[in-house]
Amino acid sequence: MKIKVDISPQYSEKEIVIHANKNDDEVQEILHNIKEVETRFHSLNGYLDDTVYSLQLREILFFETNDRNVYAHTKDNAFLIHYRLYELEQNLPDNFLRISKSAILNVDEILSLTRSVTGNVVQFRDSYKQIYVSRRFLKSLKIKLNQRKV
Repeated sequence: MKIKVDISPQYSEKEIVIHANKNDDEVQEILHNIKEVETRFHSLNGYLDDTVYSLQLREILFFETNDRNVYAHTKDNAFLIHYRLYELEQNLPDNFLRISKSAILNVDEILSLTRSVTGNVVQFRDSYKQIYVSRRFLKSLKIKLNQRKV
């Protein structure tokens, strides 16, 4: 398989063209992966009081449920999000990981993972915020931490 990338200011939008001699499983898998990337979130609307903010995913430390509401936590605030955790889990990029029944975190923003008597605690870079990791999800978090790009 050959891959070509042609970047020029003359193009008004991105276009992907697949040249193949037949429509086989490999072509179908490529199409499926492209459609999956296209439907994923790149930013979300977060609500704080009566104001709507456009949140970039890289700014979000973690998502958490509280009283049937889902909140996106950044370094300084917690924004109300109009999605359920299962919807976020399906549509967020690979650097987001479910760590409990009520939380999904951004692995790229983790500073430390500490075991304590009360549980496994994640602390984030440049923030006072922390969150507990369920024992059920601890192994997958450790694997993800070992795989992340520093």
